[in-house]
Amino acid sequence: MRCPLAVVIVMVCAACASGSSSSSGAAAPAPAGTSGSVTQASLGRPMQANVQSTGATTSRLSGSIVLTPTDPGTYRVEMTLRGGPLSKQLPWVIRPGSCGDATPNSELGSRSAYGPIQTHADGSATVNTTLHIDLPTNQQFHIDILASPSQRDVISACGALLAR
Repeated sequence: MRCPLAVVIVMVCAACASGSSSSSGAAAPAPAGTSGSVTQASLGRPMQANVQSTGATTSRLSGSIVLTPTDPGTYRVEMTLRGGPLSKQLPWVIRPGSCGDATPNSELGSRSAYGPIQTHADGSATVNTTLHIDLPTNQQFHIDILASPSQRDVISACGALLAR
């Protein structure tokens, strides 16, 4: 009598073990909010730059810029800036290297990829946008905020872009 009961218990335990997702070898479905097999871990970590005035202009522009990967080659950009010129459009770019390395035409991607920063009457700016750009891995980058569309060689503020 004891043997049939032991066989039943072993069979039930075996059935439970083979039905679990951890031992079945099947891939788990993608979590909600991800696209297919692309997850936050495979996209990389968000990056942040704390930008400070370079002293090249009269503005004392400073603030933070966060880039969060949403898909390969696509980033959500959130900027909070203060101390900029009043009611102006400022171009910005991501460049390789550290602040001060302003090699001409070294911005990553095309100029049209970067929408302008529009400052308010008090010199502040808040930007929430999407950036389509390929950032090579294992490289150092910085963000330059430029003086104006006609003065792209003058850097008003700069910050190293670092993983958060």
